[in-house]
Amino acid sequence: MHASPPGRPGGSSLARAADWCFALQTWLMVACLAVMVVLLFGNVALRYLFNSGINVSDEISRLAFVWMIFLGSVIALRSHQHIGVSMLVERFGPAARRVSHVFCQLLTLWVLWLMAEGSWTQTIIGLDTVLPVTGMSLAVFNAAALYAAAAMAILTLVDLVRVLAGGPLPAESSPEDPLV
Repeated sequence: MHASPPGRPGGSSLARAADWCFALQTWLMVACLAVMVVLLFGNVALRYLFNSGINVSDEISRLAFVWMIFLGSVIALRSHQHIGVSMLVERFGPAARRVSHVFCQLLTLWVLWLMAEGSWTQTIIGLDTVLPVTGMSLAVFNAAALYAAAAMAILTLVDLVRVLAGGPLPAESSPEDPLV
């Protein structure tokens, strides 16, 4: 018997907090897209109509794009929407599927560690470098990768613990809710 799925009445407070965090991330992605559209369209319109433009539009739009991509990658990992090739694993028995899933999650954690370590180094290096127009620190760009690596590592660890505790593999979970 499973507890109520996250985001539904009767779910645990931790599941509701996670749902709230991911809803916030979704709205941040919407805000990034809106900022990009407004700044880029506004800049094009101003250049075409008035032969002027918004100086900061390129840097702010680039920053919004980078953050939108990394926020989206975290959301995609949570909902198991990432690309996967499962034609070999589908031929395995239940025990071999579990072992291969655990191995893949451990490999994913290693890659996320490398990503976090590299983005941390780049963030520290970027603290002293400022963007030419806005004057913002370059570290703001690199912090997006650092955030994504940390958030995806947490999600991967939670999945790994759940599977090691005997829970279903994500591919075998409930079709109506991929988080169950």
